[in-house]
Amino acid sequence: MTKFAITVTLFCVVAATVAWAAEEKEQAIASIKTVQGSCSVRRGSQMLPATVGMHLELGDLLRTGSNSHVAFIMRDGTRVSLGADTELSIDQFAYDPSHGKFALLLNLGRGLLAYVSGKIASFSPEAVRIQTPVASIGVRGTKFIVGLGLPPGTP
Repeated sequence: MTKFAITVTLFCVVAATVAWAAEEKEQAIASIKTVQGSCSVRRGSQMLPATVGMHLELGDLLRTGSNSHVAFIMRDGTRVSLGADTELSIDQFAYDPSHGKFALLLNLGRGLLAYVSGKIASFSPEAVRIQTPVASIGVRGTKFIVGLGLPPGTP
C-alpha cells in the first residue's frame, strides 16, 4: 500500500470516528446523577444497569426496584427523580432554542416521580407533558410530585 492510500484510509477512519462520536453525543438527552438500589434502563431490546454518568436516550425506559431510586438531569436542565417500584419512559425530547423547537413527554407507567422544570418549560410551557395511564399532566409550574399506583399512606 502506498503512503497516500494509508493516509487516506487513516483519515477516513478518524473522520468516521468523529462523526460517530458527534452522533452519539446528539442522541444523549439526559445523564443519570444518582442511583440507589436496583435500577435499570431498557434501550430497545437491551436491559442495562443504570449507573451514575450513564447517558439516557429518546425511548429509554427506566425501572426502579423496591427500596431503590434514580435521578437524572436532561439537557435543558430538567431534573427528574424516580422513587421505588417506578417505571418511566422518555417518549419525546426536543431542545433547540435556535429553531424554536421544544418538546418533553415523559410517560409514567407506575410509581413516584419528582420533577423540577428546566428551560423547555421556561421557553414553551405547553411543550412539557407527563402522561400516565389515567391522566395527562400539562406542566405549568416549576416543580411537582406525582404518585401512581402507590399503596395508601405513601408520602
